[in-house]
Amino acid sequence: MADANWSKHMADVLRRNGIRLFATVPDYIVTQVLEQLWSDSQCRVVTVCREEEGLGLLSGAFMAGRRGALIMQNSGLGNCVNTLGSLNVASQIPVVLVMSHRGDLGEFNPAQVPVGQAAARILDALDIRHLMPRSIADLEAQADGLIKLAYTRSLPVAFILPAELTGGKLG
Repeated sequence: MADANWSKHMADVLRRNGIRLFATVPDYIVTQVLEQLWSDSQCRVVTVCREEEGLGLLSGAFMAGRRGALIMQNSGLGNCVNTLGSLNVASQIPVVLVMSHRGDLGEFNPAQVPVGQAAARILDALDIRHLMPRSIADLEAQADGLIKLAYTRSLPVAFILPAELTGGKLG
């Protein structure tokens, strides 16, 4: 059973690593993280129409010295593959991706399954290091290291948030 505090831990991980700018295409699950960030006057959350628009915003902010995270559902990964490859990876612009994981065990919506099942392989193909923490303990043990790696390598990294951590979306 998921711990209801997972979203506070995720938001805290991002904030303690100096991330204060967030772009999002929200969904039910990641909105729980966004609620933590919207209530923090030190954070700015920009809702964008498409995920690749968020990457453009966050890439520009990085050029101005700011760290950012794109918060989305894993289906949004499918929308922003080209931007990740041709902008962030090719130009070595780090960004932290935080995505809810749909399309796995217990999924009720068949449209979520293909990209959900392929998410890790898509990230691997782009050489984007990723974690799938299944508990708050997993998240806390690995998250700081993943974000540090993003800025050391100057490449994107990703958190895939499974239903074991978040409780998923009930259909």
